[in-house]
Amino acid sequence: MFNQLLRRYQHPLLVIFTLLIIVSFVGFFDRSGSMDKLGGTHVAKIYGRPVPQAQIARESRKFELARMLGLQDLLMSVIGQPKSEQEAVDNFAWNSLVLRHESEALGINASDDEVLAAIQSLPAFQTNGAFDKTKYAMIFENALQPRGLGKDQLEDLVRDELRLKKIKSLLGASVAPSTAELHAVYNERNQTVVASVVRLKLADFLAKATAPDEDVAKLFETQKGQLKSEEKRRVKVAAFILPTTDKPLEPKERAEALIKLGRAAEEFSIAMTGPNPDFTALATDAQAKVDETPDFGKSEAPAALGAFPAVVAGAFKLSKAQPNSDVLTTDRGYYVLQLAGITETRPLTIEEAKPQLVAQIQRERAQETLTLQATEIRNKIEAELKAGKSFTDASIAAGTKAEVFGSFSQATPKFDQPDAREIMVAAFDLKQGTLSAFTPTAAGGDLIYVDQRPPIDESKFATEKGTLEANLSQLSTEALFAEWLKLRRADARVTLAKQN
Repeated sequence: MFNQLLRRYQHPLLVIFTLLIIVSFVGFFDRSGSMDKLGGTHVAKIYGRPVPQAQIARESRKFELARMLGLQDLLMSVIGQPKSEQEAVDNFAWNSLVLRHESEALGINASDDEVLAAIQSLPAFQTNGAFDKTKYAMIFENALQPRGLGKDQLEDLVRDELRLKKIKSLLGASVAPSTAELHAVYNERNQTVVASVVRLKLADFLAKATAPDEDVAKLFETQKGQLKSEEKRRVKVAAFILPTTDKPLEPKERAEALIKLGRAAEEFSIAMTGPNPDFTALATDAQAKVDETPDFGKSEAPAALGAFPAVVAGAFKLSKAQPNSDVLTTDRGYYVLQLAGITETRPLTIEEAKPQLVAQIQRERAQETLTLQATEIRNKIEAELKAGKSFTDASIAAGTKAEVFGSFSQATPKFDQPDAREIMVAAFDLKQGTLSAFTPTAAGGDLIYVDQRPPIDESKFATEKGTLEANLSQLSTEALFAEWLKLRRADARVTLAKQN
């Protein structure tokens, strides 16, 4: 009964939330996470002292508040590089405690006046660049209080960010880059490279590659344990989607139509939980578009599924034990699926596997031939270059043709030609008048030659030096703070309580 009620009201509630003016503040879920579920009086120790469960739960909820208020500097600085949402919440909670402890040890704090000014300057509480008491009250009442967050938590959070800025300022005072360092970085970023390229296409070698039957048979014997057919599904489809029209609906009309379709889809989905439901009859009664797909694989998108990858993925979550899907949402409407059949994987026969085995052998042999010929061509071009020929003439003498790639730098990359990324990466490390090693690409491979490396414009460096210095100082400060926090966190000796 609970599942039916949840499915009945889930969609209408989501629609209502999206219409609220403070949607950006009420869309987050409670992230107190695993630390709020460890049970017991204390969930961990830090600096050798026990931490009550309620305290760490409050710290975790501040993560949500920081996101609501857009405190990106605090968030990004204390969460580190998490691998999951939960790890981000955990890092935020524990590292906030560490930051607070270390700030007190350093005598760093923020006055009440600083906190008040910082709160009033938050974009979330402003209208036309000025503090808006009405907006503050609305957000406070509708977004903060329902989550157990109040004035104290808001002030604590802002105070933490002010402490963070003061610590970074202290660390940043010791990392000002020298003029030589600035010049080196500027040169690396703005050094223009003018390059040419000789392209070798794998397709030219594939056309000549062979795969005799005896080689196919040998490869089949070594790989037959992994050669299997693709699992396929067949599903019945109830589509609650917007009709195709010549004139797009107005936004309001479209939203209203989607709400109506969503309600119908939810009603149908709930009806499918009843005893012995008839999918086709119920879908027809619900005025859905009813269809059944042919067998299809994960990489396919049958027309009946609207070519939506998410709906295809939903079909492969169905099983004989759970044959009916939940409502699957797309930008055109909603789908509900019922499993109609499964084609299980099975070992392929040699005849079935032959096309892919032939393709594998041909590609491997074409790649070998390509690599060998590329080495020969490169050696010939190198010899011609040493004899004084230009790269263009040397390429012709080697039986190939050079193409002009053009000029680029790290600051102004060039992506208007094939293999652009590989060519630029190879060319950046080459001196003027030198030829790269053979550089493999998806289409084959390239030989890259650097025609010119023009001198840096020193007047531009003088103009941009100040901005570059500020950016480098900030990057250095961020890196230094991350290392500082890592060491301070280790000194804090955070020890989580064992879970049952």
